[in-house]
Amino acid sequence: MTFRADPPDGVEDRGGDLDTRALLALVARHLDLRMPEIVAEMRDLLASRIDDLGGDPQLVEMLHGSIEGNVTTICHILTNDIDVDSLQPTTAAVEYAARLAQRDVPLSSLTRAYYLGQSMFLRLGIAEVERLDIPEGMKIEVVRGIADAVHRYIDWILQFVSTVHDEERRRWWNTRATLNAAVVLKVLRGDALPVRGFASETGYSLAQSHLALVAWSDVDDSDPERQRETDHALRRIGGALRSPVPPLVTAVDRSTAWAWIGSPILTEQSLADTAALVQTVPGLRLALGTIAGDVAGFRRSHEQAVAARLVALTSPRYRGSTVVTYTDPQVALVDLLTKDAASTRRWVLDVLGPYAVPGEQARLVRETLAVYFSCGENAVRTAEVLGIHRNTVRQRVDRFWKDRASHSSDGLQIALALRVYDDLPVES
Repeated sequence: MTFRADPPDGVEDRGGDLDTRALLALVARHLDLRMPEIVAEMRDLLASRIDDLGGDPQLVEMLHGSIEGNVTTICHILTNDIDVDSLQPTTAAVEYAARLAQRDVPLSSLTRAYYLGQSMFLRLGIAEVERLDIPEGMKIEVVRGIADAVHRYIDWILQFVSTVHDEERRRWWNTRATLNAAVVLKVLRGDALPVRGFASETGYSLAQSHLALVAWSDVDDSDPERQRETDHALRRIGGALRSPVPPLVTAVDRSTAWAWIGSPILTEQSLADTAALVQTVPGLRLALGTIAGDVAGFRRSHEQAVAARLVALTSPRYRGSTVVTYTDPQVALVDLLTKDAASTRRWVLDVLGPYAVPGEQARLVRETLAVYFSCGENAVRTAEVLGIHRNTVRQRVDRFWKDRASHSSDGLQIALALRVYDDLPVES
């Protein structure tokens, strides 16, 4: 297409045809002159629109450097007609992607930042083209040239920083988890370690209340990405438990992690929120200790979380539970009795006698007796709980007591044996 118009200053008229490349370079020079203003505006936009990218002064400063490097590169491409394959990413862009990975900011946030920046740069470029005194058809050609260059650059740089983010995320998590594990084991063993030294090594203070967690996966998956998913879930759980500090997380193996939440608030709602977060990671399960203070509490809560995990793995009652907590009296009781599971099974058999065997009749008697003792041996209340007639309750209770010679006659022992029967099934 041939245009007959006076070219803008700095643009050569080659035999009456305006040079599109020269016009692109002119637009790029105009944008470059406004670089500080553009970078500041883009930084403020991204920091306000994407929560993960703002707030932290260090991250904002690094965001500023990354934007400046990317905008400068795009202007350079437009000015000199450079192919993206010959480029090297700016140090600021690479460092920013790595830092976001270290802060556990998801790749989706970084990607969105680039697309928002792309949209803003195109808007600014189009505004500059509109100021040029050239025919409308030529303006369209220049806008197309800008859009093509920007799209090619964003596609290229996103591939590069995505790789950087992914590699750094894996490396950083593995390194941090390994370092934490060595220091944590010293405390759990009771080795001498100054409280301040522990904080400097891990970033987590022992001088506070702690809630220990054990997280593991029931999914047979050796993908290291599972570690990152578990780590991210534990950090979100720290927020759900209203902890004012980041949790301490350390890897035990590819499918298991230990964690401590500092100064948490444990309520029915926070536990419900925790369970909901666990369910967002397929196969993930969680065991919690109780809240305890200082170094001794750090150890004790962990011991309880480990015990709760054992109950979750061995008890039929809890095998389907995604979250098991030591604050559940049943969990603590089962933990106590599973210290010697074989002896406990024999004891349950002695206490319940013929009613410790499989079968529907024995099950109905056990179920009725369990509620009967929990209701203070009140047949009427037991009937209401079970939704059966009180005479049925009395018949089942009487049937049990008639066989007194074949089982224990101590009510406390019977009630306790009934409590743990479903957690320690007795073989006939």
